[in-house]
Amino acid sequence: MNSSQYPSKYASPKGIFTVGTTRFKWYDLAENPADVSSEDVSKAKMCIENAEENFQHINDQGFVIMHRCDKNYLLLVCTWRSENELWESVYYDGSGKFEVWDRNKIHLPTYCVWEMVIVYHESKAWKKFLGTDRTEIHQQNYLDDFFEGEA
Repeated sequence: MNSSQYPSKYASPKGIFTVGTTRFKWYDLAENPADVSSEDVSKAKMCIENAEENFQHINDQGFVIMHRCDKNYLLLVCTWRSENELWESVYYDGSGKFEVWDRNKIHLPTYCVWEMVIVYHESKAWKKFLGTDRTEIHQQNYLDDFFEGEA
């Protein structure tokens, strides 16, 4: 495969998305960030707000990657559960609304090459947070530390 088949994408931070007591850093990821519509973002946020994971009542921090893949999206919802492991739920918009991507397999896909740039940044930012006394100011420092750029 040559690089023209896998053009660069752009990771665009979109601020903090709060669901109950869970705070997410939001990223749009697309070849052209303007292709991520506000209507689709609203649908994605509604999906997270109503998710079975019940983020409303879990005091957590993490990040969301709204990945535009051609004309569809993958929605990666990641939390740290205040520890050193990254937890993830994946949704896609196959039916016009976001739904759980059933990945009930032994060996399954995780992050693609574009998403990995964001995940790597978030991993470093969270590790830095874990090395603190984890007070509110340190939580805010983590939430303020976004990646932006070519992926």
